[in-house]
Amino acid sequence: MFNISRIFTVVCALIVLTKAKNKTELFGFPEVEEDENLKNKENRQPIFLPTVCPETELYYPGDQKDDWICDCRPAYLYHPVTDKCWAAFRKGPCAEKEYLILPENTVIPVCVPNPCIVDGYVHWNQKCQRLGSTIACEDLFPIPAALGVNATTLVVSCVRLNVELRFASVVPVSPVAACPKGCKRSVNAKCPTNT
Repeated sequence: MFNISRIFTVVCALIVLTKAKNKTELFGFPEVEEDENLKNKENRQPIFLPTVCPETELYYPGDQKDDWICDCRPAYLYHPVTDKCWAAFRKGPCAEKEYLILPENTVIPVCVPNPCIVDGYVHWNQKCQRLGSTIACEDLFPIPAALGVNATTLVVSCVRLNVELRFASVVPVSPVAACPKGCKRSVNAKCPTNT
């Protein structure tokens, strides 16, 4: 059975392909791990389009037919000084022994000292744990989870892993805001009001 939204996403990627200057290098993939809430009112969802957007960004749909914008992937933060998206709780544009976070009640990320000193490690359950570690979340067994950054709250937590096939017909997703805090649109006050 055909999945209409997947076909529509591929068609949108092909439309972008026909408008590209260098057609041999442009191809996109729907990001099936994204939240259903990220789809716009026309059921278009973000796509990974590496020749249009930097690797830390996805191509997000707006509510108009030709309205698409590159913006930060979930759990990435837009850093206006460098004009780039960086992974939360990673060194990114920060000095050694620091990582990038988004404090509450602000849209601009800041560098703070990393209590674990080593990039890729965070303080979890009274010790330093590596981001991506499944051992840090083994108390959730049999639910597959790894230590990561929650894309909605932008805090370190055990994040459920999606073990479905990438192109499976039904993919469980976790809730993420349509214009998550820390993204370019949020920082630049350009979040859509009717998504």
